[in-house]
Amino acid sequence: MEQTDRKYSKLKTPNNVSTVAKTNQRLESFKEQIAADDFSPIKTIQVDASQNEEIVLLVLNDLHIGSPGCNIDKILRALKEVKHIPNAYIILNGDLMNNANNIGKSSPLENDLSPMNEQKIIHTIFSDPILKNKIICSTSGNHESGARAKDSGLDSLGTPMASLGLLEKYARYMAQIVVKVKCPFTQSGTANCRILVRHGTGMGGKSGAILDKMFNMLREFGNYDVIFQGHTHKNLMSTDDQVVQNGKYSTIKKPVSVINVPAFEEASQYAMEVAMPAPNTDNSFYCIKAVTNLDALDSYLNDGYNVLPYTFVVDTVSLDRPELVKLGELNFDTIIDEEKIERAVDNLANKTIKKAKRPKSKKTNDDIVEDENGKEA
Repeated sequence: MEQTDRKYSKLKTPNNVSTVAKTNQRLESFKEQIAADDFSPIKTIQVDASQNEEIVLLVLNDLHIGSPGCNIDKILRALKEVKHIPNAYIILNGDLMNNANNIGKSSPLENDLSPMNEQKIIHTIFSDPILKNKIICSTSGNHESGARAKDSGLDSLGTPMASLGLLEKYARYMAQIVVKVKCPFTQSGTANCRILVRHGTGMGGKSGAILDKMFNMLREFGNYDVIFQGHTHKNLMSTDDQVVQNGKYSTIKKPVSVINVPAFEEASQYAMEVAMPAPNTDNSFYCIKAVTNLDALDSYLNDGYNVLPYTFVVDTVSLDRPELVKLGELNFDTIIDEEKIERAVDNLANKTIKKAKRPKSKKTNDDIVEDENGKEA
């Protein structure tokens, strides 16, 4: 018997191409995942941004799409903002799906969406060509990997990444992103900003302990300028001088920024059950730029460490700033207009159907109104 695709109602989106749930599309996705999966603990991704002195990063983790606490409006607004910033890039850092199942802490009975529909939402909101080209990295979180390790054996986030054509940017565990940026303090005129991205696991506890563990990772994984992680739903950031491995046989002293990115989930069912405090959801853009290392000479003369003439600094711009909120609410293109037209057509169709089904009222003597000439009005 010939197998046919199941029919799923498509979401009304700019591209209207949410076919990730169709049978043949998913089978092709699994084949691509198997072929592309090298199981490397840290995947290296190169990004050439040498035309910019500063890069702007939107790091999206712990979206928990499908959870009742997911702030989908804020996610879409942030994506509208980043879409119109030329030197902005997107990092997807795990727990994009809530992926509630019987083996996890989130209850499937509390979820707004099934895992398959969560995949469709991810596919849909990132299928915009401009946004898709801005994604430089994606990692898997514990909500996606939990099902892979304990339940189905399938990579929940790998499916939408494959359908979007982003498998080469998908790191199952961790990623190191090497971004080449314009730098006036080197002979070549460029410098590499090295960023470590991981979702994070087992990092609960006090804020200071979380930051200490992130700094300790530098000595384990190598020479980085910035570390991004999520998982704890906390908004934490710290910069400190660290002696890190630079090459095989040498070390270097440099300031390093460690950032725990807050969630886009306002509150989870599990957190409320165990009386966890409400998370800090002051999400930000992270602006990274090379500046003069004012302590370079002092560190070299007094400490004897190899140093660089420049250092990377990270500034934050809150997504809740009034001017950015206004920017995110503007209608830049005809996509919104098309949606308005569709809604207007639907409303008109519904009114027409209701009118056609409405029973004709019979006039009674009391309802008959005569005009001045004695005729019925």
